[in-house]
Formats: sequence, C-alpha cells, structure tokens
Amino acid sequence: MIDSLIRYLAPQQADDLQFVSFDFQVPIPFVFCVLILVGAGVGVGVYYWRHLKNAKLSSARRVALLGLRVFAIVLAMALFMDPSIIAQHIRPGDQIVALLFDDSMSMQIGGSSGESRGERLVREYQEAQTEFEEEVQRKHRLVRYRVGDRVEPLDDLSSLSFEKKESNLLDGVGQVFSDLEGTTVSAVVLFSDGVQQAEATRNSVESLAGRAPVYTVGVDTLTKWTDIELSHLSVKRTEFDKSPVVVTAGVRAMGMKGQNASVIVRLGERVIQRVPVQIDQEVKDLQVRMKFVPDRKEWIDYTAEVVVDDEAKGLDRIPQNNARTFVVDNRDKEYKILYISGRPNWEYKFLSRALKEEAQFDFDGLVCISTAEPKFEFKGKKSTLSNPLFEGIDPDEEQARYDEAVFLRFGVGPDELVSGIPSTPEELFQYDLVILGDIERELFTTRQLELMRDFVDVRGGALLVQGGANGFTEGGYVDSPIENLFPVVLYAESDRDHQTRGEAQFRVEPTVDGVLAGVWSLDIDENANALLWAEMPPLYGMNYFPITRAGATVMATGRESEDGESNPLFALQRYGEGLTGILATGETWQWQMRLESEDDRHERLWRQIVRFMVYQKLDQTRLRDKRDEYTQFLEHPLEFVVRGKEYTKQEALQASLIITDPDGVATSLAVDESLEEIGLYRANFAPETAGLYTVSFLATDENEEVVGRLEETLLVEADRSEFQMAQYSPRFLEGLSQGTGGTRFELSKLDELAEAIPMPVHQETDNVVLHLWHIPLFYLLFILCLPAEWYLRRRRGLA
Repeated sequence: MIDSLIRYLAPQQADDLQFVSFDFQVPIPFVFCVLILVGAGVGVGVYYWRHLKNAKLSSARRVALLGLRVFAIVLAMALFMDPSIIAQHIRPGDQIVALLFDDSMSMQIGGSSGESRGERLVREYQEAQTEFEEEVQRKHRLVRYRVGDRVEPLDDLSSLSFEKKESNLLDGVGQVFSDLEGTTVSAVVLFSDGVQQAEATRNSVESLAGRAPVYTVGVDTLTKWTDIELSHLSVKRTEFDKSPVVVTAGVRAMGMKGQNASVIVRLGERVIQRVPVQIDQEVKDLQVRMKFVPDRKEWIDYTAEVVVDDEAKGLDRIPQNNARTFVVDNRDKEYKILYISGRPNWEYKFLSRALKEEAQFDFDGLVCISTAEPKFEFKGKKSTLSNPLFEGIDPDEEQARYDEAVFLRFGVGPDELVSGIPSTPEELFQYDLVILGDIERELFTTRQLELMRDFVDVRGGALLVQGGANGFTEGGYVDSPIENLFPVVLYAESDRDHQTRGEAQFRVEPTVDGVLAGVWSLDIDENANALLWAEMPPLYGMNYFPITRAGATVMATGRESEDGESNPLFALQRYGEGLTGILATGETWQWQMRLESEDDRHERLWRQIVRFMVYQKLDQTRLRDKRDEYTQFLEHPLEFVVRGKEYTKQEALQASLIITDPDGVATSLAVDESLEEIGLYRANFAPETAGLYTVSFLATDENEEVVGRLEETLLVEADRSEFQMAQYSPRFLEGLSQGTGGTRFELSKLDELAEAIPMPVHQETDNVVLHLWHIPLFYLLFILCLPAEWYLRRRRGLA
C-alpha cells in the first residue's frame, strides 16, 4: 500500500525513495493530531446519533448516515492537517553492494548434473545477470570481486579461471569490508560452494557481524556424495635384491559401493603395474602395494593413479584427486666399502662374493695375517728388522717390521691403504661404509679409533661392527674411543658369563622394525617372509649385550631356545651425522654353507644390509631436508650444505644455482650465505609450472676452485588441498549468512535476492515530503460522502 502511494505521488523518484514514516505537516505533534481527529469523530458521532435517535429509521440506515457524516468531517479535518508520507531520498551510487565470486579450484568439481560448479555459476548468473544487476543498481552501486587465497577485483565473470589454490572465504569477506571502508556497504553477496579450505587468520563469523549483512548463494545442490581418490602415497626404494621400488597407495571411496577400480603405476602412457580393487562399502579405505624394478638409469618420474571402470566414471565427482606423481633416482652410483678383518675368515670370503654381484659397490678389504711381534732378537749379522713373513722377497721392496701388523689388501689400487688401517682423513673419508669384522682393539692405534669416530660423527659415514671371539667386550673395546658409537652397551670385561659362547646355537628372528625397513625381509609378503626365516638354519657364536642404548633400533634378535631371552643381533643408531650398527656375530657364512647352493638368501641379506647403510651416507654437498614434492606457486626455501674434503663446513664461497623447468628453460636463482650457520647457502624456489625440475648447484672458493657441486631434481605438483574434503557445504553458507544478518539463497533465486538487499540509512540522505492531499481520490470520497448522506436524509424526510 505505502509503496503504491509513493509510486503514485513521485513516479519519477519512486525507485530512489524508501518509506520512513507518516506525519501531519502542522505544528502539532503527530499523537495530538490523531487525538484531535479521533475526538472530532467521536464528538460528531455522538451529536449526530442523538439527532437521528428520534427519527424513524432502521439501525442499518442510521449507522450509514452516521458513518458518512463522520467520515466526511474527519477526512476534511485530516486533509486540512496536510497528512504526508516522509520518505528517504536514495542517491544511487552512495550505497554499495559487493558481489564476491569464489574463484578457487574446488569450483572445478563436477556437480550432480555433470556440469562443474564454476560452469553452472557462470551460466546461470549470466542468464539472470541483466535483470538482477539492474534491480540492484536502482538503489546501489555494484562492485565485483573474486576470492581464492586473496581478494582481487573482477571485471567480468568470463575472466573467472577457478584456478586459485586455496579457499579463504571468511578472510575474503573481511577483506572486502576493509577495501570498502569509508563507504556505505549495504550488503556483501558471496557466490560459493562453501568450501573453506584455508584457516581464517583474521576473521570469523562473529567478527564480521554488525558491518553489513552477508548474503550467500550456493552454487551446487546437496546430493549424495560420490568420489574416489588417491588419499596418500608412500614410495620406498627397498633394500631387496635389485633394489625394487615399493609403492603403497591409499585409496578412499565414498558412495561407490559395488563399483570396481584399479590402481596403476605408469611411466608416461605405459602401464608398469595394475592392481584391481573392489569397493564393497559406502565408505571404503584400502591400501594397495606394488613392487617393480626401474628399467632406466636416470631420474624417472612415474604416476600413480586410481582409475574407475567405465560404468562408474560419471560417479567420480573429483577426478583431479585421482593421480599423483613420484620420482625415483635410478642413476648409477658407486659406494666405497672397506672391510677390515683381524684374521682371514670365511665371513670375508662370502661377503665379498655377495657384494661383487652389485656393480655399484666398490669393495676393498684389509685382512690382518700377522700381528706385531712383541720383541726383536739379534741372531747374527744376517738378521734384519723385517718380519720373517717377508723373507725371500726383493729387499728393495718395502717390508713390514717386527713391530707392525701385517695386512693383505684386496680390491685397492697400488697406492691405497699401503700402511694398513687408515690413519688420515684422506684415506678413511673416501669410504661410505666401514665394516669391522672380528678384529680386536689392539690392532688399532688410539688415533685410528678417534679417526673412526670422526668418520661417523663428522664425515657422516656408516660403521658396522661385527662380533666374534675378538669383538666388542672380548676384543677390548670397553672404554675405547668408539665404544659410545655402538647402539648397545657392552658388558664389563670381568663379566665372563655373558660374553660370547661360541658353542651355543641360536636362531635369528627379525623384528617388526627390521621387516618394515626392508633390511631383514626376504619377501615382500609377510607370510612368505616369516616362512623363509623359520626355515633358516641356526648359527653359532653370538655376542651378548645387557641393554640397547636409548634411540637405537633393533632390527633382528638372536635366541638360543624358544623360551630363552632374546639378544640384540642387529641394531642401528644415529651418531652425529652418520650411522652406526652392530651385528653380534661374525659367523653368518654358516648360512651359505648349510643352505642349498642355489639358495641366495645369505647373499641377498648382506646386500640389503649394506645397501641400507650406504644409502644414508652424507654427501659433501647436499640439499638439506629435500621434500618428496614441492607445491606449485608457493615459495620454498632451498638449503645447501657445503663441506670440504675433510667434511668441515665451508664458508665464504661463491655459490650459483641454476633451475631448469620441465620445458627446458633455465633460470638462475640468487644464493645467499647464511649468517647463522657455517656452510649453509640458501635460495628461494617459487615454481610456476608443475613437473620435474633440474637443480644445478656450484660453489667455488676465492681461487675459483670447485668446492661443492650438486645435481638434483625437484618434483613440483599442483596444490591439491582444494580437492580434499570438498563437499558442497550449505551449512557453512547458512552459518555465515545468519551470523551476519543475511540469508542464504539458491542460485536460481537471484530475483528474490535483489529484493531482499536492504538500504541502510545514509548519514547524508534527504527526507522527501509527499502530501497526501495531492491525491484526488480523497476529494472524490469527500464529495461523494456529502451528497450520499443528504440524499438518504431527504428521502426519509429529515432536515
């Protein structure tokens, strides 16, 4: 009614006026005006009723006469008081409605009709855009924004890409209010799927309340959610023979009961392995393990993917979360291994044979064949200072003295290890793994043992100490410089009851840690592995330890009987930059002698042990904390640690870094030397393309000599966080609207939304007075009432 009167009295301004109040334009308060009119009506009615009381009229005729006269008199008095509608003049452009469109990647998700959320938003909005925006612009000025991880102005809906990597709707609405601070905001209209992936750091629904109402528009429909995804991926280069890659893929299916799918690993378009899976529950979580051996000697990027059968393809709402890429380093590498034995033994023979099967192992041996003689006796002029073992050898050749142990060298060059056990960092630090096999402490000098400790602590090498009759406590290593390197505590030399019992037979039992690490696993199948170990023959000669050190990992134990106490057989611990381990026997060769000739379990086990220990070696130049994958468009710090020949950290170097993207474009990145840590060089990596990047790092000294060099690869993946827990969330949209005084609408109800947007009272608006006496209807009613009343009176003969 009021809107109709406003439109009649001010047809040109009707859309710019908003009803405020009703008042009389006389110097009398509104309440008194109403009382005067009521009093006049009552007075006239009472007086006239008495006048008509004596007339012979029916009750209906009497009421009609009374009503016409009272109405005419009250209407005349009301028009005399100038009744008016007080409206607020709306200035178009003074008030703002902000349209905020969700441009995040979750808008790529297919809707129930197969059309993506973003496609549906653009299509339906453009169909209603003209009518909706014209209706809103009659009272407001429109501004458009897009929101992802941040807010940006938006010129046209066709420029929405739906590629923003993160949804931050709450902070996006808050940013709109901040950008429009100083203006009058009537409302914010958010078009979104309600997926708030990012953690809002600056705003909440409560903090947004009181500014302006937020109207939300859902861009999807609430239907049964169906999706299958590769929820997680674990890739491990195992220690099995030939070092296969083991891929553990987690699959999560929702709403796809009864469907079939497959998990595949492919190299380009070539399928490497496929494992079928059946979905037998509405919500199904399962794991699939695959094993394969790479067939190329290079960096190889594979793709793991879950693929549904053809009849179920339409059910998968988010195909973007079905695949992930991983990289395998299958380049040829060489690891130098040094075996030092206190005497010729079968263990060295079979270990050497096992490792020679692996081309990447450079195996050197030092085997002591004679310890130092305790004294020298003069027996005539033909006597010499040389050890009798060398009698008859060319006197010009260098020969060992009585007071020196005699070592035979195997697999080394003519100028390597000529003095026996390494005594300098240059000799020892060239190796990645040192194995001490049944060798007593007296064959080492204190300096050599301290150097062995530095080999682990500083150089980051691996040390494996085998047991035997001359190892550990029996070999005199209690209180030696390397005792603390052992992951076990040694018995005191006086405790003979717990030292090696060579005649005792024991069985080897891998622990859960040993099997999971792959070191003590002979088959990827748990049951098959358990059977293989149960069939392994027992061994003789185990060293015993009271306890393992805190932080050590026991991967295999030895037990003399089923009800006997288990003893750590193979244990590891981190020490400084390196890795140390103990193998509490020097008699594993017995397995090779007791098994069939074609049974290679002993050789495979040794290759796995060695491979596990050398893979964790510390390179002179390395990329610290390298990730399995880096995220596209995010900035990632790259930290390079550079060490010299003796593995001391190098400072004041000139460092350069070249990054080559998947398209082959090389870019130089700035490298800064850390002020907090010696030998650390940093660069920032912000990839713009997903794929495999090549990293070339070079560090030189002031003489331009190369100190550090590194070739690496970095796998960059698109940010998939938008596709995790990305179900349409009308509850979030409803909560945001209700908490700020707005309402949630469906995308098809934009006409109702335009009408619902309020106009706040503007501090500089003008009041417009619309006089009701300008309406001819009131005069017509007044004129009609008087003749009608006169006619009825005269017809009944009344004066």
